[in-house]
Amino acid sequence: MPSTNEQRLDIIENCNHLLNKLQGYEQTDSTPEGRMISQLKWLKERAENHDLPLPVDPVMLSTLRYILVDGGISHLASNPDDDNSFYSEIELPMRRLIRLTKEGQLLLKPDYHPYAMRYLNALLSILQQSPRPLDQYEQGLIDEVKHLQQILADPNAVLPLMTYMPDFENFIDVRANHVSVSDLAENGKHLFQTVNNLMFNGVRPDSWLTPEDADRETANL
Repeated sequence: MPSTNEQRLDIIENCNHLLNKLQGYEQTDSTPEGRMISQLKWLKERAENHDLPLPVDPVMLSTLRYILVDGGISHLASNPDDDNSFYSEIELPMRRLIRLTKEGQLLLKPDYHPYAMRYLNALLSILQQSPRPLDQYEQGLIDEVKHLQQILADPNAVLPLMTYMPDFENFIDVRANHVSVSDLAENGKHLFQTVNNLMFNGVRPDSWLTPEDADRETANL
């Protein structure tokens, strides 16, 4: 599991984003806003001091995890009644902090989009060259992978993070039955799971420490 300066800076960035949303609230244990300020300041200070070993003990992230599930600061979105506003401004930064701290994962960033595209190309290839007839979900997955390619090819791509419906319903069905992809090629299951992490979780493989690493790893896909 990597522990890099990039992750440290990403933690600080996402903490700052949420702390800006919490401006005007008091740091106190009596409100979700106050508890969240304490959690974010703790993470930020340790990241700034190079004193945040990854992954962080989940117990030390209890406030972040609880408020993420509870939605206790959803009203901080610029438009709380708009799901997209809440997700992009509040939930997504919180989920990124969980992936960075609890999971110790690396975020997918534009520099790595060309290598993510190689995974999409490889997954599409094994589907289109299947040695057996595809079931209805696998057949539907072909169009969904092409859709993901179009999204990723956009320089201003907005990934469908944690959003499978309504455009990627076949992805859900195939995800529930990995064996239906793993028998198409030796690396079929790996390709599918990696695409899922890249496009829907927004994280890249631990081995992609640099774009050069990603290039080497994906060159022969």
